[in-house]
Amino acid sequence: MEPLDIFPFLSEIKPELDFIESRIFSAELVTLVAEPKLGQLISLSFIEASFLDNGILYNRKLVENIDDFKHTGENLCIYFCGQSNLRDSEIRITPKELSVELGQDKTPRVGKLDIVGMSACLALMIGGERVENLLVLILAGNWLDSNLDYTYDPVFTSLRDSLKSEGFVSIVSIGEVNEPDLMELPGINSIELNLLRSEWSKIDLNEQSTRLSNLVKPLLTTSIGVARLEELIWHRIVVHGWDVDLASQFSRAQRELTSSSNKLVSASRLIDSIIVNGYIN
Repeated sequence: MEPLDIFPFLSEIKPELDFIESRIFSAELVTLVAEPKLGQLISLSFIEASFLDNGILYNRKLVENIDDFKHTGENLCIYFCGQSNLRDSEIRITPKELSVELGQDKTPRVGKLDIVGMSACLALMIGGERVENLLVLILAGNWLDSNLDYTYDPVFTSLRDSLKSEGFVSIVSIGEVNEPDLMELPGINSIELNLLRSEWSKIDLNEQSTRLSNLVKPLLTTSIGVARLEELIWHRIVVHGWDVDLASQFSRAQRELTSSSNKLVSASRLIDSIIVNGYIN
């Protein structure tokens, strides 16, 4: 499966991904380096999944701080975090600015594709069934980025809508989500929300909309960005067979990593789980 088959607006990054892919296939061994941060771990999971599917030799290296890692071997080394003064045997995957067309009038909007998106597209080019099982997690980077706290993110929206149009996800309101994580919605009336969820299928669209709007009103005066609030209330992403929506998966995984007493062990286990299950436990 080619990234452009699903996300045609990514044509701007294909030359760079072609270059990295050629470096990977010409290397005898690849070392994947990341810090125990959720976006980096999901990025690494995509690439590792593609390597497993294609028999590419690699090793995984998780470090508390990238500055403490010293690359001494001749093998190709790929970083999912900041690293300056790269050598010829080193590659750093970085966010890229690109233009997408949105709306019926196809208005061009400029946005940024995070390292998760870059890694996911590279993994799609390399190919493999495991990679396709992870595809929905391509949204993680732009979701975890702080940009959504301040403004509308055209790249996130384009990725989300493309996944929906291709049948990979459904987009539903929080009233249709089973046990949503509410830590990102401090101040929401959980009692009213649970009541709404229990009555959702029995009420019409107008009442659904009115009651959702009433739930959201107290949150409009908080520090939650309007764009992120819209996603958390009206655009929850779910996949058939999942018990937990995507935003809830990200929120819980972030807290578990932050509170872990051994972040490197927790991070390695999380990568294993993502590759095996195709979602974040």
